[in-house]
Amino acid sequence: MKLNHIDHLIVKYLNHSINKDELDELNSLLEQPENKEIFKDYAKINYSIDYKLRNYRAENVKKYLQDRIRKDNNVFSRGRFLRVSKYAAILVLAVGTLLIFQKDNAIQTTSEPFHKEHKITLEMENGRSVILQEEATQDIISEKGEVIGKQIKQGIQFKDAELSELVYNTLKVPYGKKFQVTLSDGTKVFLNSGSSMKFPVKFIKGANRTVFLTGEAFFEVAKNKDPFIVSANNAKIRALGTAFNVSAYPGEKDVSTVLVEGSVGIYRYKEQFSKEHSTVLEPDHMAIWNKEKKEVIVKVVDVEMYTAWVSGKMIFRNTPFKIIRKKLERHYNIQIINNNRELDEKVYNAVFDVETIREVMQTLDESFSIKYTIENNKIIIE
Repeated sequence: MKLNHIDHLIVKYLNHSINKDELDELNSLLEQPENKEIFKDYAKINYSIDYKLRNYRAENVKKYLQDRIRKDNNVFSRGRFLRVSKYAAILVLAVGTLLIFQKDNAIQTTSEPFHKEHKITLEMENGRSVILQEEATQDIISEKGEVIGKQIKQGIQFKDAELSELVYNTLKVPYGKKFQVTLSDGTKVFLNSGSSMKFPVKFIKGANRTVFLTGEAFFEVAKNKDPFIVSANNAKIRALGTAFNVSAYPGEKDVSTVLVEGSVGIYRYKEQFSKEHSTVLEPDHMAIWNKEKKEVIVKVVDVEMYTAWVSGKMIFRNTPFKIIRKKLERHYNIQIINNNRELDEKVYNAVFDVETIREVMQTLDESFSIKYTIENNKIIIE
């Protein structure tokens, strides 16, 4: 089956293999109404097939396509039917080839270094995942074929769509990456490496604006009478319009909240917000929620230390090496094996921004005599 040029570009877009020049060309072609219709047909069928392929079986997909084509034949004219059927066949060929390739190469993935999932993804309500290429510009399309947002390089902005119920997406950012999302209410969220956030495509007026965080994020909350709530590791952080940082990585015993401006309240996951049962923060303060002891400690901090990552910096001041090591692993997507236990408890001062991991380790060695070797994606400290 020979694809027209527009077909070829759309298929490459849908299976995430399109390059920047092709994406620019596709955007230009989609300005024509007839091409928009072609794209819409592709999108609807691709998303439906993609949902079925989550538990892929060839016979199931074949039966699904036959049912879909039969249904389209009853609804559309013959010309429309032939066009939709052609798209379905093209997409099955493209997706089928991809599945065969993945199956044939499954064994090789075990040798990939450390965190092999190195792509930023947006997971839709139905479980379908979209890979977000950092230099791409693309529309974010729902399973219904509707445009709900737009990605422009390293950020997504969601529209204030007309929805009567909560529909959630989950943004996942791997080690070595960062990403920004502007929610439908205008709230800006900067996600750090190794983090994910589940959030509604649109908030419901009159209800809490709740998002669910794993990892670390900086929030610039849009002012609104509806409270904005971050749920993270059995703790909740409540705000109306403010700027703050939350760190709640898996495996860490504490959830820390650093307030830049405004006011936030920290309280237990299962409780309702109240002044009596919450810890209210002032700017330039940090609240540390201990998940095991279920208690909060508040202290004055240098805000820049905890928010500099948003602009690409890492600032360490009297920081134990075990914390530095974890931050370096996330920032550079590298595994650090420390065989010097005494080193973990020592504190250091350093600032890094544009350095490579080799330059960082060289600086640490020169300043603090840290001996190490680098093997592939691992740093081994003697």
